[in-house]
Amino acid sequence: MKNQLSHGLYLLAILCVSFLTAGCPVGLKYPLAEPFTEPIDKNLLGTWVAKSDSAEMLQFRVILKSDYTYVIDVQETSDNYLLDKYEFDAWVTKFEGRNFIYGKAQTGDSEDYYLYEYVVKDKNLAIQDVSLLVGGVDAVTSTEALRKEIAASLKLPDCLTARLEYSKR
Repeated sequence: MKNQLSHGLYLLAILCVSFLTAGCPVGLKYPLAEPFTEPIDKNLLGTWVAKSDSAEMLQFRVILKSDYTYVIDVQETSDNYLLDKYEFDAWVTKFEGRNFIYGKAQTGDSEDYYLYEYVVKDKNLAIQDVSLLVGGVDAVTSTEALRKEIAASLKLPDCLTARLEYSKR
């Protein structure tokens, strides 16, 4: 009985951690590509409004900073938004046939990069978290290692999760 109770509490703890971290990207010490090297995707520019009230970012604006860099200004959040930063420098890259946007906070001590896979079609944007399913965050020791981890993880069905959809305002 005691063993079953311990096992049940362990599963509950895992579920709680999974729930709290789902939908919020994990900060990584390395970017997916070299910032300031790939031209921006002009389709991302503008103000985006979430189609669901459960999205972490309910409204954000993507502003041109240079030919290679955006500023992402998170204007409205839900209770699910777990970061304490609201302005990010961001860049895009194509990798494994997909579009990715990655960025880091403009202020503060954190040097973490946050990463999403994205698709823009007409005036709609869909973003998804990228799960590191093979070696996990511990395998990410460089940009090259991150690229290998994502390439391997993309071959698995649960790599891209927590799809959020937005409309351009």
